[in-house]
Amino acid sequence: MSSASTRDYLSGSLALLTLGFVFALLLAVPLSRADAEEIAGPVDQVLEALVREALERNLELDAAGAEVQARLAVLDQARARYLPALDFSARYSAADGGRTINFPVGDLLNPVYATLNQLTGQTRFPTVANQQISLLRAREQDTKLTLTQPLYDARLGAARDASASRADAAAAARRALAGRLQRDLATAYYRWLEARARLAIVDATLELARANERVNDSLYRNGKITRDLVYRAEADALEVTQSRLAAENGVRLAQSYVNLIRNVPFDRPLPVATVADGDPERLCAGLARRLGQPALAAAPLADAAVERRPELRELEATVAAADASERLARAAFRPQLALAVDAGTQGERYGFSSDDRYVLASLVLRFSLYAGGGDSAGVASAHALGREARAERGLAEQRVRLDVEQSLDALEVARASLDTAARRLDAARGAFRIAERKRDLGQINQAEFLDARRALTDADLNLAVTRFSALTSLADLEFALGVGPRHPLPDLAP
Repeated sequence: MSSASTRDYLSGSLALLTLGFVFALLLAVPLSRADAEEIAGPVDQVLEALVREALERNLELDAAGAEVQARLAVLDQARARYLPALDFSARYSAADGGRTINFPVGDLLNPVYATLNQLTGQTRFPTVANQQISLLRAREQDTKLTLTQPLYDARLGAARDASASRADAAAAARRALAGRLQRDLATAYYRWLEARARLAIVDATLELARANERVNDSLYRNGKITRDLVYRAEADALEVTQSRLAAENGVRLAQSYVNLIRNVPFDRPLPVATVADGDPERLCAGLARRLGQPALAAAPLADAAVERRPELRELEATVAAADASERLARAAFRPQLALAVDAGTQGERYGFSSDDRYVLASLVLRFSLYAGGGDSAGVASAHALGREARAERGLAEQRVRLDVEQSLDALEVARASLDTAARRLDAARGAFRIAERKRDLGQINQAEFLDARRALTDADLNLAVTRFSALTSLADLEFALGVGPRHPLPDLAP
């Protein structure tokens, strides 16, 4: 072996050992990158800041706030119907023609007047013409204020209660949406961190594959191996390069989805959080403390979720609105009594004399005797909607309990798998170090070395996936329990 070839071989082996050491560091801290962004802090603190920003900027939550405002405005309208209504109206009319009444006053009085004139010998009583009276005045005005006050109307209370329940349902739906946004943002952010960890592992694997390619080329040039092993190392490096492209795309997609929830440009950089091995256990203990539970157990958590979930409060408000709608439909069978007072001026011209002014007070009673069966059909429809809402509420409670059980099971499996995944990584790391030394001594073939390298990569990826799977399961459990954001929702825009 020439001195130059020996130097190439030693240089390649040294590079491979150095990269192996770097790879081991990357395994210990999978989130670090050669061009890593500045670490923003622990994962729970970073995530809380992202959730706060999303709740302030998310368009879907803003639309939900507008829905709440609309429901509150409808409630104000329903309450306003209890108060008196004051209306002003003015009418000025000009008429030409129309119906008339013929009054034969001349035919009635003229014979009498003629007889009286003959008896007195004088013409004191003139001749009177018949009169034609028009029913429409040539000019007329009617200007008035009308005060209307409902005295009894069963529809008013039912409409107010229905509107109040619908407003409560809209507010609960907004809180439920905030909880889903928190869950979706946490899941998306964990997916982004996992994608970055995958990319870091693939980068380290790619460096090892390229170093292995260089070592095999040196061994081939020194006659230690055949050329097929060089091709095998080259194919392995190209395979890892292809995997890196997929990993980069996964990072971009995850980042875009997080920024979509935050309502910011898709390419805006995300803060990088630190994720330690003990974070899943620490966050689980923190969740138990927030719930006032000694530990996360299925039975008490399910009962707590039923009390906390805003989706159930929304359905309960929907049930109340359906009951109020049924009362509103039944109000059609009750009378309505109102007071109406008109005060104004009326005549051929505007004036305020005693002949022009008037005041008219009325008690108006209305009772529907028959509506072709429509009122009864309205009651039946409202009653059926109430049954539907109650059934949906019961089904939703069962689903909440099932969600809690499934989320807790997934979390427990992920937590139990963390130790196994860590030990698997330690074993794969030790096997790779041995295979690396054997390869340098020519004691194993290329296939065995690549198998050891792939086992190490798979073990590292498995640990990253398991760790973030535990965090994602924790986010799902928080959503199932109705543990919403720790800070209040943004105020409704005016």
